[in-house]
Amino acid sequence: MPEYKIVPLSLALLTLKAAGEFTLDPTLHINGVIGETSASSVADVATHEHDPNNNFALQGAEVGLNLKLDDWLAGFANINTFTTEDHELESEWEEGFLKFITPIGLEVRGGRFLNRVGLQNHIHLHGWRFVNANLTTSTFLGEEGLTTEGGELTWSREFDQSLFALTGSFGNAALHSEEEGEEEEEEHSESLENAFFADEVITARMLYRYRNTDFHQHQFGLNGAWGENGFGVGNDTSLYSFDYTYTWRENGLEAGGRELSLGLELTYRDVEWTHPENALNQGSTGQSSIMVFSQYRFHEDWSIAARFEHLQGRQAGAELDDGVTEYAFDIEERDRLSLALTREFELGNLDSYARLQYDHDDLEGSSENTVWLQFGFNYGDREIR
Repeated sequence: MPEYKIVPLSLALLTLKAAGEFTLDPTLHINGVIGETSASSVADVATHEHDPNNNFALQGAEVGLNLKLDDWLAGFANINTFTTEDHELESEWEEGFLKFITPIGLEVRGGRFLNRVGLQNHIHLHGWRFVNANLTTSTFLGEEGLTTEGGELTWSREFDQSLFALTGSFGNAALHSEEEGEEEEEEHSESLENAFFADEVITARMLYRYRNTDFHQHQFGLNGAWGENGFGVGNDTSLYSFDYTYTWRENGLEAGGRELSLGLELTYRDVEWTHPENALNQGSTGQSSIMVFSQYRFHEDWSIAARFEHLQGRQAGAELDDGVTEYAFDIEERDRLSLALTREFELGNLDSYARLQYDHDDLEGSSENTVWLQFGFNYGDREIR
């Protein structure tokens, strides 16, 4: 049986090679972190599945593979291994897709992929500006952001000094296993879990990038996502956002030099809900968030970044149970300020970095301070997106 599986795969690869220039390029990204927080545990300030979950943690060891065949076919797949809060190793399949590229600017992508919604969702851990994910990514889109299994169309067109791209996707939200879900419910509110997309999801992103000179670039994005959530049949979540990024580069299109990026992301989400104990108690609740950031590369190997986030808290669907008020929808307000200093260096064939980050969290009823020291090691070309 093993020979039966290997032979067709070998024949398929030989067929692709015969059809044109075929390449398989491996990638490897390792992120580890140590830290200390004033909260009772690191889990109290973490929101994303790949945020640090302990004072000493392997955030991710991502093993990936880029596939290319001439200029018309590309693909990517990766597996991420990380430590849990109990210091146990776990692995998960994050992405696996093929992308067909046409001469008219149309790309067709199919498989399992991170959706193009907002500034961060489509970016893997090693590409984040900060140690942890943006609050909006993990609170509005999912504990690992939004990943779907389905299809995506992207049409893009380049002009003299600008780029326009329109992306739409349809698929099923990739959910965690039941065992993982049970563990997560202990750490996060049921309202947070139920508000996520839980079935078929439609997403859309419109991007416009304008470079008025070689030194100044502006990027605008409009995003939307619509689908059924976890509150039960007939309840949907709708999400809309706007993002903007300005970039200045001292050397323009040439490599090196100082670089400054400024940006913001505004997000609004509407969640339809049903109280778990009373089906007649139904409604919908809107919730908004804002994220602003800046990053300045002041030396070839050094950069500093700042981020401020505000997440609106909302309560709805009150029910009185034995004198205790329970809400169908209940998410706390949160403000977070992050400051990060990054030093890049080369370690053999690895592009590496060390990052020192400070977070100040204002939660309902408490303020917490956290310091992280992160190390990253990267090998291989840029991942196919």
